[in-house]
Amino acid sequence: MACITEQDVRIAERIEKEGKGCVIVVNKWDTIPNKNQQTTACYDQDVRAKLRLLDWAPIVYSTAISGGHSVDRILAAVGTVEKERSRRLGTSILNQVVQEALAFKPPPRTRGGKRGRVYYSTQAAVRPPTFVFFVNDAKIFPETYRRYMEKQLRKDAGFPGTPIRLLWRSRRRGDNKGDGGTH
Repeated sequence: MACITEQDVRIAERIEKEGKGCVIVVNKWDTIPNKNQQTTACYDQDVRAKLRLLDWAPIVYSTAISGGHSVDRILAAVGTVEKERSRRLGTSILNQVVQEALAFKPPPRTRGGKRGRVYYSTQAAVRPPTFVFFVNDAKIFPETYRRYMEKQLRKDAGFPGTPIRLLWRSRRRGDNKGDGGTH
């Protein structure tokens, strides 16, 4: 009944930090009396609130009563996570997602009136999926905007069950080298 413990939170922090895939399994689901869709929604909300770092991880409910069925659902979720961790997103699709996100919500202006510009993006790695954003000045993209871009990328391109990394590199248009502004 405790659902999420302090140890679970520490494990979640380590999973995210090390870029590992994750499926959250709620065990002993059969011990919850009078379950319905509202009960599941309530548990989902509780798990998401307590494990905010893993908001991208699928939740699977497990019970010993239907043991084989629960194991099948868990293994199916793990298989999906493994595929997503190794998936490459084409540069044209990635840049389309980024352009739509930029059009919907442009980067904020600095106090001096300078606005961040994204020249293009590319996927640099898998396991976890890592995306590089080549921008005019990485320092002027606030953390809130970086989180927005990650949410848009997840909404439009998926990647359930795996953390994704966004790296922001400063460069001038036409320059082939970044200035090391990775964040």
